Amino acid sequence: MANPPKILFVHGAAADARVWTPIIAALPAEWQTEAITLSYFGEAEWPDDGSRFGPRLHAMEVAALADAMGGDVHLVCWSYAVHVGLQALLDAPARFASALFYEAGLAQYVSDPDDRATYGKDAHSMYGAVGAVMQKEGPEAAVRQLVGRSFATLAQDRQAMYLSNAPMLSLLMGGGEPPTEIGPDKLATIKTRCCVAMGANTRPAFSIPSKALAQHLPNATLDIVAGADHFMPETNPALFAAIVEDWIGGGAFG
Repeated sequence: MANPPKILFVHGAAADARVWTPIIAALPAEWQTEAITLSYFGEAEWPDDGSRFGPRLHAMEVAALADAMGGDVHLVCWSYAVHVGLQALLDAPARFASALFYEAGLAQYVSDPDDRATYGKDAHSMYGAVGAVMQKEGPEAAVRQLVGRSFATLAQDRQAMYLSNAPMLSLLMGGGEPPTEIGPDKLATIKTRCCVAMGANTRPAFSIPSKALAQHLPNATLDIVAGADHFMPETNPALFAAIVEDWIGGGAFG
């Protein structure tokens, strides 16, 4: 590539910029990489009561950082950040060269009624369990529930990073703004080159929206990663880095 690519990593729920550290370390050293911590995530004091929390605000933050990076930025978004990234592409498409979305999680992208029903059942099971644990045991226990069985296998510093983001769960689960509306009609207007990646072993709450997103984005490919699930960027950062490098450095944008 004539010029090193510029990549902006955007984290998911109960995480912050630190989640990307092992992945960035595995990428070519000459690449320009930035990882953002969105407002109300991380260890910084909240700027207000959190009522502004949501993809609308976070997309503005992502677009502003992409602008500061000089534009022509490749987005990498995981889970919650997928919707943030989509909103940023709608708001400021000229700032972005491409987007890699790992595992979408919203029903807005799904048009098939049967798929929406299957998604709804699984999402209710997953998020209902998180909400029940949060009400009974508090936000840190809810983070452990959200991450799942992998949490106990993580190094102490990685566990601490996720637990430090526990306060934002109350905003994610209703305390902030609802997600912006981005259905199939709006997805069809996004011309940016995109890759939607998902694990072959992921649950319907992520697999169904991910496949629908790839279907409705007019310039997207779908990458199903063998043996992977929703938490793969954390549990196998080398594999996720390889996916990023293959997408951005494989020649398509040279």
